[in-house]
Amino acid sequence: MSQINQSSLGDSIYAKVSQDLMLGKMRPDQKVTIRGLADELGTGTTPVRDAVQRLLRDGVLVQRSVRDVRVPVLSVAEYLEIIAIRCELEGLAASRAAELVDAKGIARLKRNVALNEAASDSGRWPKAIEYNQQFHFALAEIAGMPTLLDILSRLWLRMGPLIAGYYAQEKVEMVRCHYSIIAACEARDPAAAALAMRTDIESAREGLLRYIETFTLDE
Repeated sequence: MSQINQSSLGDSIYAKVSQDLMLGKMRPDQKVTIRGLADELGTGTTPVRDAVQRLLRDGVLVQRSVRDVRVPVLSVAEYLEIIAIRCELEGLAASRAAELVDAKGIARLKRNVALNEAASDSGRWPKAIEYNQQFHFALAEIAGMPTLLDILSRLWLRMGPLIAGYYAQEKVEMVRCHYSIIAACEARDPAAAALAMRTDIESAREGLLRYIETFTLDE
């Protein structure tokens, strides 16, 4: 993480750590220390401590003991609940995007997929994972649904580390269903766009469940 603006320091740290969680730059069960974050960000420990307390209250970090704060590992039940919600909300975003998208929006989605494939092909998995998240959020933006986007951001705060850890470990492609979503948008077919999005989310289910089990086995 790079140096951040010193103004509104606690808010800036909270936003930066949240973004790193969402993009999977922090992995499930990773230990987070106040001193480590402060050194990484070039700040004092007090604003970092405040930001960490907010993240703990939000449930996106967990505290195992006084000195042990970690990125949580989702349980199977938590994961299944979140993907069920994502299927509904992101399916809605894709459906609405198919109704409203213009040529500029289609070009944006195609450019994202091309960048994702290039990153994957060259082994730059952190960038590929970032492009994957951007694609999902772009559909909500194209759909003109800021409230839905805010809800998705909170879900991806929980899911980001899990998704990133799985794809980086397994080197699984992420864009097959994205092509179907774009095709549905070009055809102005909301139902097909929603179905392709749900298929995209569900396609990684078994792999992610196995990935979650690896943490359970290590306990």
